[in-house]
Amino acid sequence: MAQFYNHYESSHSNEQVADITASSIEQAQQHIYGFFLGMIKYYQTDEILDQFNKLFINYEEIKNIKAYYALGEIIFHNREEDFKHTLLRCCYILNNNWALNGNLNACQSLVDLFLANSIGLPTKIHKLKKLRTWLQNFVKSDEYNTLRSLSGKPGVHKNYHTWCERFSSYLLIAEYTDFNKPVEQRQYAEIMARKIKKQFKFDLAMYTARIGSKTNVKLNHHNPTNLGDGVLILIKKVLNKQGHEGLRLISKKLRDRINDITFLEFKEYLFAYLDVSRDDLEIPETIRSTVIERFRYFQPYKDDQEMTTSLLHVSCNRILQYLLLNERRHPSDFLRLSLDSNNFLSPVILLLKVVLLCPKSRLYLESYIAELIKFYSSYDEVECRSFINFLDILNVTLAIFDEDTDYSLVKMKDYENDIPDVNLDNYRVFSQYKKLADLEPQPVYFQENKPKTSSQALSSQDITKTLIS
Repeated sequence: MAQFYNHYESSHSNEQVADITASSIEQAQQHIYGFFLGMIKYYQTDEILDQFNKLFINYEEIKNIKAYYALGEIIFHNREEDFKHTLLRCCYILNNNWALNGNLNACQSLVDLFLANSIGLPTKIHKLKKLRTWLQNFVKSDEYNTLRSLSGKPGVHKNYHTWCERFSSYLLIAEYTDFNKPVEQRQYAEIMARKIKKQFKFDLAMYTARIGSKTNVKLNHHNPTNLGDGVLILIKKVLNKQGHEGLRLISKKLRDRINDITFLEFKEYLFAYLDVSRDDLEIPETIRSTVIERFRYFQPYKDDQEMTTSLLHVSCNRILQYLLLNERRHPSDFLRLSLDSNNFLSPVILLLKVVLLCPKSRLYLESYIAELIKFYSSYDEVECRSFINFLDILNVTLAIFDEDTDYSLVKMKDYENDIPDVNLDNYRVFSQYKKLADLEPQPVYFQENKPKTSSQALSSQDITKTLIS
């Protein structure tokens, strides 16, 4: 009995110690978070980086002695995972606010602190020795690689180590939609993805203006794609399909009538909208088997129900998945066949139509594209050239039809006959920029468990026209 009692007392005591330790570690983390949340509000970048370097890299006393002792508490209890979580969260707290203020150089400077030579130096100070071991492990981790890739400048003028980095906006969306990631990391990924898209649209417009200009003035604008000067021809082909406003109008008509039809009727309307009617004998068999037949039997128990906006969202997400991925989350047969035959524009137009019908589905489209990029990432650039061209064409097409841009194809030469003019050289491309309220977000200071979300509102002001070809 005494032996049982002693064992119970020992176990109970260990549980109490564990509870106390967990509580003290959590309190220590809050001290550190609070310190950097305060720093980001009132101090300059250089001073923040100096305090971060002193605390996490050199383990020296800083302005907030409680934060210094808090880190010592984590090291003393040998909690490496808690240390890594604390370190990452502090990084994303700082990067979020710097990115929102446009201070991307600070983001890069922060991740470069972990490359200091001092991390690898031996020391007899016990806590510093353990800290340096943890930092060495952290630099080798996937979390640090992700942090570093997220902290890269979003411009297209950088040198890329692999072809995948050029399409990092999709990979960032995958980070943003991963709810297993810390909230600060997800928010930072969203911010950077938005900036990369905005930079791409700007560079596309400026480059297209240069190659379409009739003057001899040479402007140094970088081509954000690998399509060469053919990007202007691509824009004209996309607009010539049915026109910028034409596609939007058709999608709006279908969206407006969903409240008056059943789900079964919607399926038929959707096939007609996508121009892939199941009765059309000219439709390729891959489309028939990949999309038409699979979606025809999608949630058949709802066929007699009235169509809803939520069902529209779910349906469009599923169509995008059918077009791009198979059951194993690998490239679909339809996509493989399109890539093999160098037929890039047709699948891109199908994806565009789905996104125009349900703009919320674009997040799913980008997530599926991220899965495809990860699948092809093990291949050399030469081996997946077709897929890269597909991504370039998709990027250009989505940029043309994005919410804040308005491209139009204008005929510049008049002919007296009534024969349709199919020569695209006789047309020029105009772009119109509509300023969205959230494109230049105001600085936000992220607080504990209070993620900030930006609202999207179309401003009727600041609308400018630019001749780009």
